[in-house]
Amino acid sequence: MNLVVLHKSTQFVIGVFVIHACLNANAVPVGPKLPEEEPKPLSSSIGPTYEPLNIPNLDFAVVVFNPQLDENDSRMREKGVWPEVRKTESIRSAVRIKEAITRLNQFERVTVAPSTTVSADLFLRGKILESTSELMKIRWNLIDARGVEWIDWKTSDHRVALGWHQRFYEPGKDAFQPLWNEIARDVYERLKNFARNHVNTMKQNESRSNRGRSTTLSTLEEISHTRDLVLARFFAPDLYGDTIRVNDRDQWEIAYLPDPTTEEWLRTQAFARKDQEVASLYDEHYAAFFEKVNPNYEKWLNEVYPYAREMRLEERRYKVERAVGGIILAASAVAAAGADSTEARETALAVGSAVGGGLIIKSLIDRADFKANLGLFDEMSQSYHDTFAPVNLEIQGETVTLQGKAAAQFERWRQVVHELYTHENTDAFTIHIVDE
Repeated sequence: MNLVVLHKSTQFVIGVFVIHACLNANAVPVGPKLPEEEPKPLSSSIGPTYEPLNIPNLDFAVVVFNPQLDENDSRMREKGVWPEVRKTESIRSAVRIKEAITRLNQFERVTVAPSTTVSADLFLRGKILESTSELMKIRWNLIDARGVEWIDWKTSDHRVALGWHQRFYEPGKDAFQPLWNEIARDVYERLKNFARNHVNTMKQNESRSNRGRSTTLSTLEEISHTRDLVLARFFAPDLYGDTIRVNDRDQWEIAYLPDPTTEEWLRTQAFARKDQEVASLYDEHYAAFFEKVNPNYEKWLNEVYPYAREMRLEERRYKVERAVGGIILAASAVAAAGADSTEARETALAVGSAVGGGLIIKSLIDRADFKANLGLFDEMSQSYHDTFAPVNLEIQGETVTLQGKAAAQFERWRQVVHELYTHENTDAFTIHIVDE
C-alpha cells in the first residue's frame, strides 16, 4: 500500500480543517457530539408526582426573581437581552416554580411573593443569569424562616432541544418544564431529610411523654414557631420581643414559647392571618399577569428560538475558528511563514461574527409581530415591576390605598397594620380588602 507523505506543516493545517469540518457537522446522525450540542432528555410530562411527607403545615414562598438588568447598558439588545422580556420572565419563572412546588403536594400554601418580608416558613429566591428562548439559566437558593440556608446558591439551567416546539408544544406546555421540575425535586429531596428528623422527634417525644419527661421541637416545628414569633415580635415587641433572638450566625433563635391561649397571642394570630390574606392578594395578581402574558410569551419562545440557536452556534463557530487561527499561526511560525494573513483572517472572523449577530438582531427588531410582542411585554412588565396595581383597603369605614411597586406596597401595608395593632380597640376583622 502506498502512502502519501505530506509536509508536517501541511499535515497540521489539514488536520485542523478536518477538526473544524467535524465540529460543524451537526446534522450527521452518527458519531459523538459536543457537550453543548447534546440536548438534555426531552420531556413531555409536566412532572412526577410525590407522596406526602409526614411534616407539619408549612407555607412556601417563591420570591419574584431578580431580572439581572443593567438599565444603563445601551447594548443589551445587541447582546440578545430585551429588558421587557426579562422582566416578564422574572415573574413568569416564579409562577412556574410555584406550580412545580405545589405539585410536590407537601405544603399548606405556596405563593409568589414580592419579597422575603412576607410571612412564610420557606423562601426560594433566584435571579436570571441567562435567557435566550433556547436556554434558561438561573441561580437560586432556599432559606427558612430562621434565616438558615437549606440549599446554597446554585445554578440550574435547561436548553430546549431542537425540534421541541414542532414535536411537543401545545398551549400551556412549557419548554423549560424540566428546569422547574429539577428545582422542585431539589426542594423535595432536601425536605425529606427534615421530614425524617420530624418523624424521629415525634417518636422520641411520645417515649418522653410516656415517661413523664419534657418534649422537644423538631427542626420543622422550630421553623414554624419562628415564623409566628417574628411576626408577633413585629406587632408587640414589648410582649414578645424576648421570645426570639439573633444568634452569632445572624439567624433567628427561639428563646422560649409564649402561652398560646392568652388573649394577646390570639390577637396577634388574627392579625397574622390578615397579613397572609394581603400577601395572597399579590400572589393572585402575579397569577393573573401570567395568564394574560403567557400565550404571547410562548409564541415569543417559538419564533425567537431558531434565531437564538443560530446566534449561539455562530458564536461557537467564531470561537473555534479563532482558536484554529491561533494554532495555524503557531504552525506557520514553525514553517517560517508570515503572520500577516492569519491576523487579517482573525480580524475578518471577529468582524464577520459581530456583523452576523447584528443582522440576526436587526431581522428580529424589524418584524412587526416581534415589536407587538415587545410592546405587550413592556406594558405588562412595567405595571407589575414599576407601578403595581394599587391595593385598596377599607379600615373602619375609611379607605387606605397602597401604591407603587409590589415590595413597596407590602412594606406600606406592614406600617399600616402595625399602627392598627397598637390601637387596642382595633381588631383584625375590621380590615377589608376592597374588590377592584
